[in-house]
Amino acid sequence: LFRSQQMKRSVWIVTLILMIFSLQSCKAKSNPEETIPTFRHDGFLKIHSADGTLKAEFDVEIVRKDFELARGLKYRDSIKANQGMLFIFDFADYHSFWMQDTYISLDMLFIDLDNHIVNIAKNTTPFSEEQIFPEAPIKYVLEILAGTADKLNIQKTDKVTWIEN
Repeated sequence: LFRSQQMKRSVWIVTLILMIFSLQSCKAKSNPEETIPTFRHDGFLKIHSADGTLKAEFDVEIVRKDFELARGLKYRDSIKANQGMLFIFDFADYHSFWMQDTYISLDMLFIDLDNHIVNIAKNTTPFSEEQIFPEAPIKYVLEILAGTADKLNIQKTDKVTWIEN
């Protein structure tokens, strides 16, 4: 009888422990807003006019991986005026963007293989699912706070350079 009680107690303790671990691992999936990444300083980016004059400098978060490219600045409610996100694609193409689940208006600078800005989508509409296409094949996109392109007089044909940390 004593062994039987010990066995029952052991089974009960093991079951309890397993239930605790199972509850820990089965937490409800977190809301995307709860897992908003903070700005990751991956490098510095400069924009120069066609004559070489420095127009702007930004701290940039650089994204290359598919999941990062897809997420972009979704769910973030702010970026600083001197910050941006640089998207780097594997190849040049007409890569489109949209503002689904993006809370802040942005300027999107579409950049070709030679690091020249080929067009700018200004003051994008938050939460819009309308696709934004470049006018020419691009390899890079820089997203910055809406109004920044006008404020800094950033134009098509300006050249972009960056350094990764």
